[in-house]
Amino acid sequence: MKKKTLKAVASTMVLTFGLSVVPMPAHAVSTNIVSETKNKNTLTISQIQDLAVIYNDNAQKLQLNMKQIDLGEQMARNERHSIENSINSMGGSSMGGNSGLQSMEKVIASLKAQLENESLTSTEREALKAQLTAMEMQYASALATQDSMAASMQSGLDSALAGIDQINDSLDDLKNNKDDLNKAMKDLETQMRYTAASLSLSAIQLEKSIAFLEDQIALADKSVQIAELQHKLGMKIVTDVEAQQANKKEAEKNLEDMEESLSTVKRNINILIGRNAGNPLEIVPMNLPVAIDPAPAYTEALIDKFVDNNYTLKTLERDKADLKDSVDSDMGSDERQNVDYKVEAKNQEIEKQEQAVEDNLKAMLAKINSDGEAYKVSRQKYVTEKKNFEFTQKKYELGMISELQLRQAELSLKNAEMTNMQNGYQYYLDWQKYYAAEKGVDVSAL
Repeated sequence: MKKKTLKAVASTMVLTFGLSVVPMPAHAVSTNIVSETKNKNTLTISQIQDLAVIYNDNAQKLQLNMKQIDLGEQMARNERHSIENSINSMGGSSMGGNSGLQSMEKVIASLKAQLENESLTSTEREALKAQLTAMEMQYASALATQDSMAASMQSGLDSALAGIDQINDSLDDLKNNKDDLNKAMKDLETQMRYTAASLSLSAIQLEKSIAFLEDQIALADKSVQIAELQHKLGMKIVTDVEAQQANKKEAEKNLEDMEESLSTVKRNINILIGRNAGNPLEIVPMNLPVAIDPAPAYTEALIDKFVDNNYTLKTLERDKADLKDSVDSDMGSDERQNVDYKVEAKNQEIEKQEQAVEDNLKAMLAKINSDGEAYKVSRQKYVTEKKNFEFTQKKYELGMISELQLRQAELSLKNAEMTNMQNGYQYYLDWQKYYAAEKGVDVSAL
């Protein structure tokens, strides 16, 4: 059956705000989160995620769009109910017309029966014949009128039934649009949680890096002082002093850039959670993952799971089914062939999307394993550096090395700690993306 104008109207409604902001309420949002965090400048990542979901403008637009679709559904159902009532009234009118004809048929039958009475006088017989002729003419006229009305009613009935079919098509489209919106809202919540976590972890790492650079600059300052003193004593040439000074300036420039990056990230987080961009914000660091598990094996069963849950594939399959349903018995061969071409094009899209799902899954699993290995190495490196620092500290306490050498060992430890944090957080985010994709969430924008 061909989709008609109401379908186009219904389809347009869902595009009012668009679905580019692409859906999963994996964690319930606390209804008290706004009051719980009011006037608090120190927040956990979980609180930031909840606030990001609540204050997301796109989510609010999608919710408004959903209300519009609900209204469209109600209007379509009301219109369908009105048409159904009209059809029922047509049936009632038809019954009334049949009753009138049946009465006439009884009168005609009665007159014919009276004419069979042989005792009638000629005057009485002529009078009955005149009545019969008049009644038969009235009956013939009523029958012709009824046939005309029946044809008109049939035309009206056909139009009404076509209207119902059209409304049913529109309701199907509205249901599909509602499904798409529900999916978009779920995807959006998951994406907001991931984005909030990613930004928060970036802020934590930047603060760690800033602390490291401040220590590095302090150490570089001591190195410059020592180099200048050694130069005065003739133990260093001027280029050695300049090299130390260049190292310090480079660290100071890196610190300036890092502080600007941290300010930008915090401003973005504040906007994300409905606060003024310049509000003070401190984020409670998240514990690093303890277990370092390998990614699931890339098997046919896992591929099938991701393919089955991929919503893009579901919509492509739905579109293909709609194309097949659009074939009408009134279609010419050229129109049918055009539908066949469109179905074939849709099949190619489906095949391409299935391949993309497989490729993305493979890349996702490889990244989990690669980042997991990097995290494993950096964690062992951090453990080793802690032992080295403890040993270096004892040597310093025994007067075997200078304070500068102790500070250098401390910087090596902090650098190992910072690298381990970066790798651990990235490994955590890799798994969050996998869990989302596993449930059919679009993670291409993450």
